Amino acid sequence: MLTIYPPREELADLLVTGPFADALRVAIQVRGLSLERLQHRLKVRGAPISVTALSYWQSGRRRPERPESLMALTQLEDVLGLPEAALSRLLGPPRPRGRSRRREPSARAAWDGSGLVLTAQHDRVDVAPCGGVRGVRSRQVMQARATDVDRWILCHETGSARGTALPALTAVRSCRVGRIARERTNGVLVAELLFDEPISAGESVALEYELIYPHPTVEHTHFRRFPERVHDYVLEIKFPAESLPASCEQFASGPAGTEMFGGARPAPVDSWGYAHAAALDFGPGLYGMRWTAAAKASGSSSQGA
Repeated sequence: MLTIYPPREELADLLVTGPFADALRVAIQVRGLSLERLQHRLKVRGAPISVTALSYWQSGRRRPERPESLMALTQLEDVLGLPEAALSRLLGPPRPRGRSRRREPSARAAWDGSGLVLTAQHDRVDVAPCGGVRGVRSRQVMQARATDVDRWILCHETGSARGTALPALTAVRSCRVGRIARERTNGVLVAELLFDEPISAGESVALEYELIYPHPTVEHTHFRRFPERVHDYVLEIKFPAESLPASCEQFASGPAGTEMFGGARPAPVDSWGYAHAAALDFGPGLYGMRWTAAAKASGSSSQGA
């Protein structure tokens, strides 16, 4: 049964997944300020911006790109009570101007069409003492929808701030790493995982790979975006025994990011330091877990992912 996201929970997810316009719109809703009040507070802070511009930003018709707009966005984040760069990191690279202005296809779009359907996924996430993610080991089972399918296109979203390092990819079982594209501005890693042998329509393949970050991530979350229904998804989070989280929960949303499948629910951590969530016949949508680091660890997080 679908239930509506409470605004604060919706905002927490949108600040990780974007898009910018939706995150800004919900942040304004949570803060409870009109656009006129926001404009006034920004003007007092020396960052004048029109109500029309604010309206365009939250509707997605335009986005802040000029230096003065980006400065105003920094002040806007503070007025809305958001962490530093919470909104600006969702912008991605500047868009080209003039007649040649066109939306560039992502590496994922350029390589898509692998002829496979994902049937099962199992992620195990290793968390550092600071609460950030150190690495992810994934097992996937896929079925071919065409003949002579020899690769899977991996698209890994980190939700990380612009300019930070993306994880290193290693093939663990039944595949090898092919071409890699790193969309650093969006925190996305796209890569080919090449099979040992091509498979035909109706046949399946099981493979395993690992992503290791050079430094723990700032974000205390892991999620998967499923464009189609997946039969079986299991997510395990492994916390250090000496740094168990203050809280941990699982969450899920529909394609638009505003509806929940069952809502956010607590995810208990067992005596071994594991928390897990499982979804059957899920999607399309987003499914994941998020946690809050214990107070003693919250200040030690380092970013590089």
